[in-house]
Order: sequence, then structure tokens, then C-alpha cells
Amino acid sequence: MSADERSNRMSFFTSAGAPTLDEDGMMSPPRIDREVYTNLDISPIADGQHVTVPFKGEGPNGFSLVHSWFGAGFRLPRHSHSADCLYYVLSGEIIMGSRTLGRGDGFFVAADAPYTYTAGPDGAEVLEFRTSTSFDMNVRDQTAERWKPIVDAALANRESWAAARAAR
Repeated sequence: MSADERSNRMSFFTSAGAPTLDEDGMMSPPRIDREVYTNLDISPIADGQHVTVPFKGEGPNGFSLVHSWFGAGFRLPRHSHSADCLYYVLSGEIIMGSRTLGRGDGFFVAADAPYTYTAGPDGAEVLEFRTSTSFDMNVRDQTAERWKPIVDAALANRESWAAARAAR
């Protein structure tokens, strides 16, 4: 943010050219037990998600915005983050247990509270709002048994994910 933008107390951002979450380094890489990697190839999971950082404020308590796209049937492992987060569903659906959230719905997760969800049949786009510019991801699913359904979903949906990403 330039000095002029700070003095005006306003800044602008665009989604074009927003770094991915990995490129930005805002979230520490999750630790996954070696047993999972030894027994499963989890690489297909990457095909079902695209996560960018359109906005990142200054300082550790700066406001941040993450945009997440998940392909149909994408399953997140049960995990938590070290910062509170407010989630807003832009499109598609996410399924959390017996609850389905669609466009315009959302949820709040306090820091360190574990959660998971699955993208609906048309996938999902979600905005993540935080008052933190750095956070951790603590994966709670740390066995091959818990990861197998996640990998199976990735393998079953890999082709449709590629087509959906190409259409975006």
C-alpha cells in the first residue's frame, strides 16, 4: 500500500494477479503425519482447489481476505486455524455434517476450533475474512484411514475439476 493510499485510509485491490495462498506465505504449511504420505498419494487433492489472497493488510493484525474455489465433491480434512475466521459462500454449496450452506450463507469459526466441509455437487466459492495476516493450519486428520475418503473423492472428481478450472 502506498503512502497516499494509507493517508486516505482506503486501499483498492483486484482479484487479477492475486497470489495463491502458498505464494503469499500467509498460512504456514500444514503438517501431515508421514504415515499418510507413506500409504496414500495425496497429490490429486491439489487439483480440486484454487486459493488466492486478494487482500492482505499491514502488520500481524491487519485485515485479510482469502478467496477459495473448490471443485465438486472436494473434501477438506478436519482442521483448525490459529486465527478467527468468518466464511461467506459466494456460489455453490458447502456441506457441514447435516447442514448445507449455499450462496449468501456463511459461518464463523473461532481460532483453534476444528471443522471440515465438503463442496457440493457444483463446487463452491468461499470468501474467508480474518483480522490476521498470518495464521497456521493444524490438520486434525492424521491417519491414512481418515485421508482415504478425501483421496478417493479427489480421484473420482479429478477430471471434472480440471474441466471446471479451465472454464473459470
